[in-house]
This record gives sequence, structure tokens and C-alpha cells, in this order.
Amino acid sequence: MFDSSQLKWTRTPKSYTVSDNRIEIVTKPFTDLWQRTYYLFRNDNAPVFQMKSDVKYFSFTVKTEFESKRRFDQCGIVMYLDSENWLKASIEFENDEYQHLGSVVTNRGY
Repeated sequence: MFDSSQLKWTRTPKSYTVSDNRIEIVTKPFTDLWQRTYYLFRNDNAPVFQMKSDVKYFSFTVKTEFESKRRFDQCGIVMYLDSENWLKASIEFENDEYQHLGSVVTNRGY
């Protein structure tokens, strides 16, 4: 069973609530995880609610719901070691008709 009391913030969001079956997060504007792009954009200020695990193999299910209004608004999951090493999977606002699924892997800052 998942124990939400084991979760710790890497960066605290604007506001949040945690219950047995729901985690609700409201972020500050312009937060993101993104490193060393060809167009020189870098950002490492998104809130990350994470826990340590020694389990070698695991699986989980995530259901997201979020208010997306502008391009690049996104919601997702991240496995975060530090600013230079992480992976994320997200759904990102593209336009009023559809949204994109995306994933990013960052290793040693690239």
C-alpha cells in the first residue's frame, strides 16, 4: 500500500492538499524542469513531491486532471535525482483542440 506520509517536497508549490486517494498541487507561474536545450532555456524550479525507494522494479498508476490555459502548461510525473538527472512524463497544453503527451530524460544535465 502507498503511504503518502513518506513523500517529501523537493520544492514546495504555491499550495497543496494531500488525502488518502488524491494529491492536489497548485504551482507558481513559470515553474518547470528543463535543462540545456539547443535554444539555451534552462529551468529547475518545479515542485516535486517524491519518496525514496529501494524497490528495484515497481509500477504505479496516475490519473491527472489539470487546468491548462496556455501553451506549455503541463502536468505529469517525475523521477528526480537532482537538477542534472531526472525523467518526466507529462501531458502538455498545445491548443484548445488537443494536448500532447511528452517525456524528457535528463542525464548529467543533457
